[in-house]
Amino acid sequence: MLINLLKSTTLLFLLLLSQLFSQKTGQHTYVVNTDHGFIDYANRIIVCRGTSEIQEKTPVDNSLKLVAKNLKIAKAEARTIARSNLIELMKQVNFDGRLVGELMDDEPLIESRLEGLIGSAYQQGEIEYLEGDKVAIALAVRMSGLSEILTDIEGYKSDNMNPAYLMTSAAIPKSQRISGIVIDAREHAVDPSMSPEVIDMQGNLVYGTISYSRSKAVNRGPVGYAYSMDDRNVSQRVGINPLFIEAVGSLDDDIYITSMDANKVRTAEKSFGVLSNCRVMLLLQ
Repeated sequence: MLINLLKSTTLLFLLLLSQLFSQKTGQHTYVVNTDHGFIDYANRIIVCRGTSEIQEKTPVDNSLKLVAKNLKIAKAEARTIARSNLIELMKQVNFDGRLVGELMDDEPLIESRLEGLIGSAYQQGEIEYLEGDKVAIALAVRMSGLSEILTDIEGYKSDNMNPAYLMTSAAIPKSQRISGIVIDAREHAVDPSMSPEVIDMQGNLVYGTISYSRSKAVNRGPVGYAYSMDDRNVSQRVGINPLFIEAVGSLDDDIYITSMDANKVRTAEKSFGVLSNCRVMLLLQ
């Protein structure tokens, strides 16, 4: 009893500090912009741009072949620069409270695998022709590819082809079934990440890697992000009848909810499998 009280008091103190800090730092958005691109945690995509100058060389025979060749070279250079910028941007991605760059320092093999992923980056949007005889090309990679590299084999829930909740949910009218979980964290400074956790005020894990399979983590992502319930991706992820919960605090990328709400979430998982199917949405400001 005393230990639980101390844990709750410590958590409350840390959350109060986090709340004070969030009031000073302003918005925490799920799109992180940089000089060369952006990280979009909601759409699970990383986009980076490369720019190159088009060399001016006048063809001696009035042929357009040299002009076309110069443009082709500039496009190739822009793609090379975009790939270089992309690897630097990926280092800034928040995986689970740890940046990808930190994980690369701990495990050198990750860098070579990321270079392979960047080699398969696809063009995002049209090629831009800028003032000053420059060309810009944006390349993108999906977070699913990054997650495949970073997500461990162990520590995840095994895929169950016949989960128990299928029987219990079938006995409940469709209009009364909980279709997902929405946690409103717009009053708190949440750092978006690829793998956040939800914790109750006793310090117990409510939602994390043990809640879903590795394949769900890679292909779907543990959570979705939105600014409001009106965002289109909310219903796509959590359906039309989600359980709505107010967060009581945050610490880095972790979300804290009350123990009462935690029990509601666990009950919803037992009856409808909302956590094991990653039907969880976080609202950020």
